[in-house]
Amino acid sequence: MAEKEKKDDAKAAAAPAPAGGNKKLMIIVIVLLVLVLAAIGGLGAYLFLGQKHAAEAAGGGHASAEKAEAPKKKEKKEGPPIFEKVEPFVVNLSGGPTAPMLQLEMQAELYDEAAKTNFKAYMPKIRSAVILLLSSKSEEEVASPEGKVKLRAQIKRIMNESMDAAEEEPVESVLFTSFIIQQQ
Repeated sequence: MAEKEKKDDAKAAAAPAPAGGNKKLMIIVIVLLVLVLAAIGGLGAYLFLGQKHAAEAAGGGHASAEKAEAPKKKEKKEGPPIFEKVEPFVVNLSGGPTAPMLQLEMQAELYDEAAKTNFKAYMPKIRSAVILLLSSKSEEEVASPEGKVKLRAQIKRIMNESMDAAEEEPVESVLFTSFIIQQQ
């Protein structure tokens, strides 16, 4: 009998241990899941707040971040537009000795009075760049309405580049006031 009692005691001792072990294992798994979720939540909050904080530090807050982008996208100015007349251009178009001549008069629409002053100061550099551009064009390139629109965009880009304007554009648009192609 003593052997039977020992077997029963061994069974009784073995039975509660696995049940208690399962409970302990379940508690450990739950605690680990809670810790993992807390870590993921903490990492997400850190990244979210870190990016927001970095943007505020770089731009001084949301309002300053919007102001930092303001030079790229200028606000509509009040009052009449500012125009500056450019002396006429007369160039031979590309295409050899019998190529036609182009006589072009235009005005530049400028952002403000400071841009107008700067435009006048850079005029020799601007004229040189525009002459090089015009003389590289053929009659076919500039005769069509699409060609003229493309030429206006190219002249505007060249004017802004000649004025060493990085992201800002002091020249808002170029307007042709006379456009004559003459055969020689």
